[in-house]
Amino acid sequence: MTGQTISERNREKQETWTSHLEAWRTSGLSQVDYCRQHDLSRYRFTYWKRKLDKKMAPVTFIPITGDSVRPQIRYNNQTPIKLNIGGYQIEIGDGFSPETLSTLLFTLSRI
Repeated sequence: MTGQTISERNREKQETWTSHLEAWRTSGLSQVDYCRQHDLSRYRFTYWKRKLDKKMAPVTFIPITGDSVRPQIRYNNQTPIKLNIGGYQIEIGDGFSPETLSTLLFTLSRI
């Protein structure tokens, strides 16, 4: 045992593969050729390439104003939904209040 924690080993692996990927990108070699020259598994190389590329992908946020978001909730049930919780049966029909249902379920869970 090396005395390293799992997170330390994972960090080392990530640093190693980050270095390999940077070296490969600047080498001009294909992935297969780079792996052959460095005695690396092509499958491990692909795994780490995908993992690190995904991690480094830029995040784009799109601003949304309060006026552009209008939730539309439609409950158009012809047949009521029946919930059996514990010894209770709850029928939910058209036009029910989600807040009331949430409060009822919370209350029942505490009994």
